[in-house]
Amino acid sequence: MTVSAPAEVVIVGGGLAGGLLALELRDLGASVSLVDAPGPAGADSATAISYGALPGWPLAATPLARLAAGASKHWRRLQGRHGELGWRPCRLRVQAGGTGLGALSAWWPLPFAQVDTAVLVARLPLLLAAAGVRCRPARLEHLERQSPQGWQLNLSDGTNLQAPQLVLAAGAHCRQLWPALPSRLRSSWAAVLELPAYPPSLGRAAAWLPPSFGRVALERRAAGLDQPEWLVDGGLVPWGTGALLGQHTLVRPGLEPGAAPPFFEVEGQLRQELAAQAWGAPLAALPGHLRQAAVAFCSEGLPLVGPLAGAPGLWLFTGFSAGFSQVPVLAPLLAQALVLVGAPAEAAVRRLQQLGLTSAF
Repeated sequence: MTVSAPAEVVIVGGGLAGGLLALELRDLGASVSLVDAPGPAGADSATAISYGALPGWPLAATPLARLAAGASKHWRRLQGRHGELGWRPCRLRVQAGGTGLGALSAWWPLPFAQVDTAVLVARLPLLLAAAGVRCRPARLEHLERQSPQGWQLNLSDGTNLQAPQLVLAAGAHCRQLWPALPSRLRSSWAAVLELPAYPPSLGRAAAWLPPSFGRVALERRAAGLDQPEWLVDGGLVPWGTGALLGQHTLVRPGLEPGAAPPFFEVEGQLRQELAAQAWGAPLAALPGHLRQAAVAFCSEGLPLVGPLAGAPGLWLFTGFSAGFSQVPVLAPLLAQALVLVGAPAEAAVRRLQQLGLTSAF
């Protein structure tokens, strides 16, 4: 494959989306700078508190869902090339009654894997540096378009950075960087309980997930909300030496997530709702530490992947609802569209369009 000259890309956001895109770009020989400011002490990221679930079957009857069902092979490829990222096969138990997927998961190993996000957030910065990505630990203060194409980034460390091609992959912070983003890109607050150890009562380590997540339905209704709504999905996955329990989601009206909700309030709601669920009741009172972060999603389901109309050289890679399945299958296509020339780049754009992702928003 032929890389355009100069193939220089700047990515804002060093989580799952920005990090995996940077690795794919480096594999194509592109020059990559990644801007990602460290958060305040004790702050969490959307990547860190994610379950990292990778079901090996489509979760919907869409081209993207069918492609995302094969995400594990992309994780294995990345690990084989760059090193440990936290991917591993994982037992799945579905919380359900005696019929359907729940019963099947109790007797038959379903195709399922997990990315341990405790491992991912620790390893990803090291692998990015080893791959030759220039990491800039600074905050983007101001973004200015340069004529005829390209961007100037003013960073919090007092330096400027020139970007012929710029990708916003900063999740819930993307709209702060460029307010004129599509209205279907929205943000919510997500929270989980970090348990210091995997509950012995559940036996051998496994991912325990509900048949479906209420969070997804709430995100689809986000554009019509006139007041905040929250819910709790039951679930538990291994995480480092412990586990992540439950998933609290708060969606507010409007395009911004607003201030973080009070920790004590969120933890009370999460534990109360878990206690009311047959599966979660024995776990609701376990000692644990609440972790929460603002997360991005698209109210119409499909993420924003591609160039932004009317802003030459500005690209989006955000708004995922199943990021650990969608990002690794879309990052290679976006990387090819960004830096290849001729037929290979055109083929990547066509593939994104076939998946329902437009080439400009």
